Amino acid sequence: MPTSIIGLSGPSSSGKTTLARLLQRIFSNQPQDQPQTGKQISTFIIHEDDFYQPDDRIPYTTTKSGERIQDWDCLGALDINFLTAALRYVHEHGHLPPRLRSKEDLNDVSPGSGVEDTLVDELRKTVSARMHKILSSSTTGEEKLTLALLEGFLLYAPPEKEKGGCGHGLRGVHDQIDLPMFLAAPYGLVKERREKRSGYVTIGPAPTTELPQRSSSALEAEEGGVDLEAEDDRPPQNFWTDPPGYVDDVVWPRYVRDHAWLLLPEDGGADLSTEDEDDLIKRAGQGVKLRTDAGVTVAPGQGDLPMADLLKWAVEEVLKHVGQSTEL
Repeated sequence: MPTSIIGLSGPSSSGKTTLARLLQRIFSNQPQDQPQTGKQISTFIIHEDDFYQPDDRIPYTTTKSGERIQDWDCLGALDINFLTAALRYVHEHGHLPPRLRSKEDLNDVSPGSGVEDTLVDELRKTVSARMHKILSSSTTGEEKLTLALLEGFLLYAPPEKEKGGCGHGLRGVHDQIDLPMFLAAPYGLVKERREKRSGYVTIGPAPTTELPQRSSSALEAEEGGVDLEAEDDRPPQNFWTDPPGYVDDVVWPRYVRDHAWLLLPEDGGADLSTEDEDDLIKRAGQGVKLRTDAGVTVAPGQGDLPMADLLKWAVEEVLKHVGQSTEL
C-alpha cells in the first residue's frame, strides 16, 4: 500500500494548518476497539513554510506606492527543488527526510480550532471502523499505510492539457500529491486573520557553509543535488512581521494571479483571462468561486463553512481516497 500525500492548499489564513493538525489527530490516534489487522497507520504533517529560501534570498517587489519590500508570497521565495525532492523521498521511504527540520511549529498558532473534542472523538471512531474495513480487504500486501499531510499556500499547477500546465513551476510538486484539496477563503477573512498574526519565524540568512550537496546519480541531479539525509540543526535566526498594507499590496494580488487558472470571476464570466492586474483582482472579487474540473478537490461552501464541517468533509475525502488506492 503506497504512501499517500494529501495536499491542503488555499490562500493565507484559510485554515490549512489547523485542518492538517486535526486530520493528524483523527487518523493517528484511533481508539483501539477494532480487531487488529496487523497493518499500521502512520501520519505526519509537511509544512510548505519549511521550504522557504533563506531570508537574504527572498525576492523583492515594488508596491504601488513605490516601496521596495520582500515578497514572501511568490514562487521564487520557495525552494521548489528541495520541496519536490522531499516529496519524492516521502513517497519512497514513508517518512520525512532527516534534512527537514520544521520551524513552522515554532510559529504562533491561533488558540483553538473551533472544533469540539467530542466531534474529534466521534470522527476517530468512524475512521477506525472504516479504516479497519479498508485495510482488512486490501489486496496490496503492504503492512503499513502512511498518510503525509502537506499544507501550503502554493502547491498546485493548472491541468497539463491547459496553457502553461506542463511547464508550470509547481508541476513537479503537484504531480507528487495524491489527493489535492483546496480551501477557499474570502478576501475579507484573509485580511482580518493575516493582519492579526504576530509574525513568522524564518530560517535566517543563507549559511556561509551550505549543507552537504549530492550529485552522484541521475536521480540526485534531478532533485537539484539536495542531500536529504544530512540533518539541518541550524536554529531559526530571524522573525518576519508583515509591513503595513502587505495583504493588499502582496498577499492577495499574488494569490489571485497564481490561482487565476482555478478561480472563477464573480461577474459570471467563463474565466479570469486578463493581463491587467487591477481588473483581475476586481473580477475575482472575494475569491471564493472556484473550478471543480481542474483536478483539484475543492471544499464546499465557498469559504463559509465552519472548521467542524470542513473537517468532516476532509475526513470523508481522505477515506474515499484510501479506499480507492487500496483497490489498485
